[in-house]
Amino acid sequence: MPFARESQVNAILKPHFGTLVDLVQTAHSDFRNSILAASLQAPRVRANFIWNQFLFHAKARFEGSSEIDVDNRRHWQGLMVGTAYFIRMKKGTAQLLSRNYPTQAALDFNDASVDLFEGVARLELIYTLDELETGIDRIVLAQRHHNRIVWAIDLLDSAEDHGQTVIPLPVAPNGGSPAARLLKPKKAKAAPKKQGTNDAGA
Repeated sequence: MPFARESQVNAILKPHFGTLVDLVQTAHSDFRNSILAASLQAPRVRANFIWNQFLFHAKARFEGSSEIDVDNRRHWQGLMVGTAYFIRMKKGTAQLLSRNYPTQAALDFNDASVDLFEGVARLELIYTLDELETGIDRIVLAQRHHNRIVWAIDLLDSAEDHGQTVIPLPVAPNGGSPAARLLKPKKAKAAPKKQGTNDAGA
């Protein structure tokens, strides 16, 4: 089954963590500097714009790369890492879950036991926004199975050390889900977060 091991993904992709973070942040910056930012009517427009810009910059960044390429796989467009992993970039909820209209294709993508791409494991590059939805709060690389995050690597913390040395991620002593271990505690009297919205790439 196309489940991916966190340690193996970390070892292969750690040298690229900084690039992945930069691509997401650049795409978000493109939105903030666009005319759409001031006239935004629906969050999905922002998500679609950021998704588009991520792929646009990724094509230029990985042009000629023998390791990572922007690729189309059936209904999805994302990053193909060698022959092992397919990564799609998505906006996520506070629980690090991407939101998709529940078509059968979307349900299959989030079911890691379904082999969609002949043995290629599917990962998600998830970003979340801060309370005011003006900046990026989290960028993680995750494996999802149905509505559960199997594991997640916090790229904002890991990208600063993106050399060849693999540093195991600490496990919280009290356990809990990978999403719960990565989430920041909420500030007192924080405004309620908006629910995630559908975005492109589903």
